Amino acid sequence: MSQHRAPQRLSMIGRPSRRLLVVLIALLVTAGTTWFSGASFTAASDTASTVRAADDYYPPRVAVSTPAATINGVVAISATASDTGSGVAQVVLQYAATGSTTWTTLCTDTTSPYSCSWDTATVADGDYQLRAIATDKVGSSTTSVVVATKVANPAAVALTTIADVVRGTVPLSATVTGAAGRTVSSAFQIRLSGAAGWTTVSGCSAVSGTTPTCSWATGTLADLYDVRVLSTVGSGASATTVTDEQADVTVDNLAPTVTLTAPAPMSGTVQVVATPLDDDSGIAKVDLSYRLQGTASWTALCTVSADPYRCALNTTTLVNLGSYELRAIATDVAGNLSADAIITRTVNNGVASITITSPVTGDRVTGTKTITTDVATPLGTSATSVRIEGRLAGGAFATICTDASAPYTCDWATSALTSGTWELRGILTYTGGLTATSPVVTVTIDNNPLRALDIQASNGGTSGTAGAGDVLTFTYLGAVDLSTLKAGWTGASTPLTMNVTDKAVAAATATDRATFTVPLGTVLFAQNYVRANRSVAIPATMTATNGTSGGQTTTIITVVLGTVSSVDLRNSSTTGAMRWTPSATVKNAAGFACSTATVTETGATDRDL
Repeated sequence: MSQHRAPQRLSMIGRPSRRLLVVLIALLVTAGTTWFSGASFTAASDTASTVRAADDYYPPRVAVSTPAATINGVVAISATASDTGSGVAQVVLQYAATGSTTWTTLCTDTTSPYSCSWDTATVADGDYQLRAIATDKVGSSTTSVVVATKVANPAAVALTTIADVVRGTVPLSATVTGAAGRTVSSAFQIRLSGAAGWTTVSGCSAVSGTTPTCSWATGTLADLYDVRVLSTVGSGASATTVTDEQADVTVDNLAPTVTLTAPAPMSGTVQVVATPLDDDSGIAKVDLSYRLQGTASWTALCTVSADPYRCALNTTTLVNLGSYELRAIATDVAGNLSADAIITRTVNNGVASITITSPVTGDRVTGTKTITTDVATPLGTSATSVRIEGRLAGGAFATICTDASAPYTCDWATSALTSGTWELRGILTYTGGLTATSPVVTVTIDNNPLRALDIQASNGGTSGTAGAGDVLTFTYLGAVDLSTLKAGWTGASTPLTMNVTDKAVAAATATDRATFTVPLGTVLFAQNYVRANRSVAIPATMTATNGTSGGQTTTIITVVLGTVSSVDLRNSSTTGAMRWTPSATVKNAAGFACSTATVTETGATDRDL
């Protein structure tokens, strides 16, 4: 009976319906799977069911953009990909050495344009294949046709920067690039700055690897040296030698020297003065201290990092008639310490004493200066007055002022006085009409109507190197007759040349200096900008404007450096302050010459250029 059920069911469908079903099935078969994409249909049967076709049948398309035939450095590798159905989910970019089946992924990019950077210095030179694999959002993927290129990176080496000033054992290192897959052998060498021949550092003749390191034992050397690294990349006929150099490294293994002076005996407030000397790296600081003779510990008096290296010692706080040791220790920029300079002085405050504490010998005075003193009287007595006297050197002392109450000061108006060398002294009167006279202090009065006020620098290019865009600003106190700087000049931009000269060229100069083709004077730098025994001419322009300072007119000369290309210029990491000594050739409208008194750059110390 079951053999007849199917025909019976078929017979239940009408003849027109059977024809329609046959046509429908034929259409579905001939249309292929594309017809079903995203569609559904319901078939007639005992039980109704819904069939859904695949959302995205076709895989994506992808192609790698062919790079140059030969590439080096960092190169952009890109691909194009598309998918007409679900869309591209990601593209993976890969490379492999030609002939290798090992592929390395450069990157995976999920957004168009599909690209990434390939640092070819990380692989060996040679022939390479590139491909891309695109995957759509339903998981279908396609691998592109392979494209070819050649990696050929030029080898290079960079010497790790060495400190401007060194001593003892100095670490040397470098980085070699463009050498992947090739052997590397490096040597570190030195020479006296500017000399012809090089000497290989002991133990540094054949250092392998792309980051060679070794140590330079400088021993007792004390001079300017050039240091370089030579790296041989590869072997045989294809070997390449590359080099990098740092000029003018100051090697200083010699300790500075220092001497010390103080009054004998000491009473009241005295000046303890150190005189340090270091011909190589220069003085960094001087530490002054004292102790009662026979005791173990020292008491710090002061630390001074710039000339004059001195400080005041108030002996009234010490043991009267006690014998004291004074000590100075100098430290140079390289870190070498001097031997202790020790002198012995006796404190004698059993007699009255007076000391002028400001100004002190060597100071330059202008305008109104407050004179301060320190006085001491024997036990049971007291000061009644202090008289300050002054004179032009070689003349007679005259009273400046008298003060009858502590702290015994005096305002000294110098504007109407003759500029030049002046001597000051204080006379103390104490109980019973007794007197004591201070040591003479020698100062310079400088009330020229035109003088230097300040000098500043700003960097316009590479910090620590003189170059294009760097600016020097000279500020005069007073109005400059601009024609005395350059005939017919009105302040508009005009050319000049700045000559930067190494300190070794002039034995009297302890630092590099700049001079100019107009009478701006001389600028001394704390930095070493020029290789040993060299001079560099730098083109520049200058302009002039007027300003005010403290209610007085100023003239501001702005010098802007131009482009210069010279192997004799060097970079300095040292910080410090410039010193400007103007020229007396420059005058004001009344014909008064500019003071030649030196001024030091104000503000925080920096690398200047």
